[in-house]
Amino acid sequence: MKNWRSCCCLVLLIVAVLVTVGTVLFLVWKPRCGGENFYTHAAVAADSVNCSEIGRNILEQGGSAVDGAIAALLCSSLINPQSMGIGGGAIFTIYSASKGRVTVINAREVIPQNLKPSSFPKCVSYLESGPSTQWIGVPGELRGYWEVHKKFGKLPWKSLFEPSIQLAKSGFQLPVALKGFLLHPKLRPKIINSSLGSLFYTSAGHPHEIVQYPQLAETLRVIADQGVDAFYNGNITNILIEDVQKDKHYSGSTFTLEDFKQYKASVMEPLNISLGDYVMYSPPQPTWGAILSLILNILKGFNFTPKSMERRQRAQTYHRIIEALKFTNGQLSRLKDPKVHSKVMSELLSDQFAELIRRQIDDQVHPPHYYNTVQEIEKYGTSHVSVIDKDGNAVSVTSSINHIFGSMIISPRTGIILNNQLADFCQSVGSRPDIKAGQQPPSYMSPSILISQDKKSIMLVGGAGGKMIISAIAQIIMNKLWFGLSMEDAIEKRRVHVTSSNSVQFEKDFDEAVKKTLQQKGHNTTDPSPLPSVVQGIFKDHDCIEAVSDYRKYGKSAGY
Repeated sequence: MKNWRSCCCLVLLIVAVLVTVGTVLFLVWKPRCGGENFYTHAAVAADSVNCSEIGRNILEQGGSAVDGAIAALLCSSLINPQSMGIGGGAIFTIYSASKGRVTVINAREVIPQNLKPSSFPKCVSYLESGPSTQWIGVPGELRGYWEVHKKFGKLPWKSLFEPSIQLAKSGFQLPVALKGFLLHPKLRPKIINSSLGSLFYTSAGHPHEIVQYPQLAETLRVIADQGVDAFYNGNITNILIEDVQKDKHYSGSTFTLEDFKQYKASVMEPLNISLGDYVMYSPPQPTWGAILSLILNILKGFNFTPKSMERRQRAQTYHRIIEALKFTNGQLSRLKDPKVHSKVMSELLSDQFAELIRRQIDDQVHPPHYYNTVQEIEKYGTSHVSVIDKDGNAVSVTSSINHIFGSMIISPRTGIILNNQLADFCQSVGSRPDIKAGQQPPSYMSPSILISQDKKSIMLVGGAGGKMIISAIAQIIMNKLWFGLSMEDAIEKRRVHVTSSNSVQFEKDFDEAVKKTLQQKGHNTTDPSPLPSVVQGIFKDHDCIEAVSDYRKYGKSAGY
């Protein structure tokens, strides 16, 4: 009897301890999944709160991650038309939780078949460019949506368009980010003088306070009802081509109905590298995901930890990051060929090549030839969306029309703003791009997914900002996985960028002590770009989701 009582007491004691420990763990865990940016089922991080909420609503209705991404992208084309739209192209990196597989869908624009390279104008810098039809590529955006929806969608195609159709018809308050571009002293006169002028400005030259897209709303309605062929093999295509040819800035755009009919989105295998307990998946060419992989492969050998960002080590850590960015700038020329030899790609992704470069990173700052860098035109633009659904499926997708407002050409009868992606073939001011019909322009877009070995943690990250995309994504991954920051802090942390001329640009309010030390070491610094990189990221650890939209574009995530 005594032994029985002792056993009972022991069991009760164990139960009490377990309950206490469980309560403590619950209390410790709960704040991590409570509050702003934290969700327990699904989340969307777009570059505006409107679009994050539209994507979230689709997920709550039972939509997949792809469904939420398409709805958020369609919304983004309205809220941030300077960055993306159905007249552009996109790259999707998609994770299927049930299959444990990552797939890339390439819906990047292509060069029209009738293009004549000899008729191309000389390349100019971004701020010197203006309205022009010559740089328009055949749009791939909608074909990409159709392809990913066919493979991974759950809700009806039409339902993904409804929220944006209503938003385009009813209108909305002029967003802060869009207003900034419309008032930009160098952009404003070009936009007013383009076919976009009447859409965004009053007759007195002031931006409309309420933005509406009646023609685009009708175009989206037709595509929602009839499917993607309404755009690629229908009346919309003919009207679009006619409108471009009638534009006062028409200067030889050569795309035809046949170009649209022949366009296909490509299903591709992602690149992958090991980063400690994680495998990172990123898109292959025409993106420069291989360069992102190389940066992280180089830097992982320094075994960074949270201590690497302590005061005494911080400057040395940033010196190594900057030097890695310089060396990878020197590898960009190897990816200019649209069909890079597999041997080159294998080398760029190898640990051996990363080690070879890492050995050349010392405490010195070297001249450009040491890194094999060649100066190129800096590029800007683009929008990114990250989505994860209740089943653990995830999408990291980047979309672009290239420069701000793309070609600055709109089809008045369809409301579609067209890209100028062929300008991405430009390498230097005054040159003419070496291009052929059917090619896709190279892109810094690198929507990436990182998955832990046990499949219990996943990170989605991607961004906008042209060449800054690569350095921004690399730093956010390091901030989160190596330096121990939350996703919010990882994205908010001030970033550093290295231009193609190896000038170092620090974001405003970057650590002044570190900046001064690096300048004393010999790094050449220049003022940061007025258009910062903008990143959307999600990190899910077990059942806790942290989704963050970059404050730099006034974004905010949504989820449930």
